[in-house]
Amino acid sequence: MDAGLAALLGAAEGSLATLGSAMVTGRAAARSQFVQWRRQHRRDAYANYLGAVYDRDVALDAVRDALRADRPDLRDVDQRMEHFVALTRDVHRAAELVILEGPHSVVEALYGVVRAAADLAEVVRRMVHDAHA
Repeated sequence: MDAGLAALLGAAEGSLATLGSAMVTGRAAARSQFVQWRRQHRRDAYANYLGAVYDRDVALDAVRDALRADRPDLRDVDQRMEHFVALTRDVHRAAELVILEGPHSVVEALYGVVRAAADLAEVVRRMVHDAHA
């Protein structure tokens, strides 16, 4: 084999190895960036949901506190209930993002929280109805 041909084949082999290595490294970096991007979106969705749930729960406590008075001010109770309902809508919107971004296990847990919150909200609605009666 001619020395020039051997050098050319060696250079081609080295170039192919370098190209293959660069492709593997590039794919790994892209995958890592995607995983980080997805993790950040999930984290944002979870934080948004938890913040919305907290705000809703504070509003629910305000309704309950207004109902505890011996003679509750029904206008105040109704205003607090309207605020609670508005915040409940925010929770549902935040939950939609968790459903889109989260894994199945988190979504299943979210459904359990939604059911429990709906049951509690129904109790408070009955309390408000009874206060009006």
